[in-house]
Amino acid sequence: MPPTMSSLFDPAALAVVVMGTVIATLARCGLADFREALGAATRLVRGGFAGEPNRKALAQAAGAIQRDGPRRADPPLPPDPALAALVASFLRHGALETLAGLRRADRAIEDARRYAAVQVYTCAGELAPVFGLIGTLYGLTQLAPVGAAGVSATATIMAAVSTAVLTSLYGALIAHLVCFPLASAIERRGLADEAAREALADWFVAQAGGAQAAAREHRAHHLRGVA
Repeated sequence: MPPTMSSLFDPAALAVVVMGTVIATLARCGLADFREALGAATRLVRGGFAGEPNRKALAQAAGAIQRDGPRRADPPLPPDPALAALVASFLRHGALETLAGLRRADRAIEDARRYAAVQVYTCAGELAPVFGLIGTLYGLTQLAPVGAAGVSATATIMAAVSTAVLTSLYGALIAHLVCFPLASAIERRGLADEAAREALADWFVAQAGGAQAAAREHRAHHLRGVA
């Protein structure tokens, strides 16, 4: 590592900022929201909403419903939990009226989870520079070496100044290169996933409505034939 780069790495200073930010964020936001934020960051790495598998599963479900009716159809459910609940509800009740409330509830839950994760990283971004400043103050307290003289005193002072400067640098970098970008990325990914999920849900509801209308027409035609 070049000297100019190695001089910018201070594990102790970095630990002060990171641990202080994590502990303060956990205390302010709570364990549940903190876990949700970690899960949201993990989902960013794994990828967003899986459109193709869910599209295929919904197409299979719609075909089975049109062929066998909602009560007798037994298609595989989509991998997305919200869409799986939508299909399962229609298969169980056979009524479109229940789907609107279910979709509103699912959207509210997803919005709340996304908001909680974004708030955690936003909070961490606000706290990281604070702990950078706290690290700076701690470094400045080490400027008065005890029991050292000459070169040892100079080295101690330089180390204290380096720690004081680097903690402020680490606080700013963690806030603006990690926390705030993560908050924005989670917000963008959540909105994009929700839009893709809603498009598929609308398509399935339209197909289910068509199947219901065809079933009613078939029953009416059968009753007219009997009469």
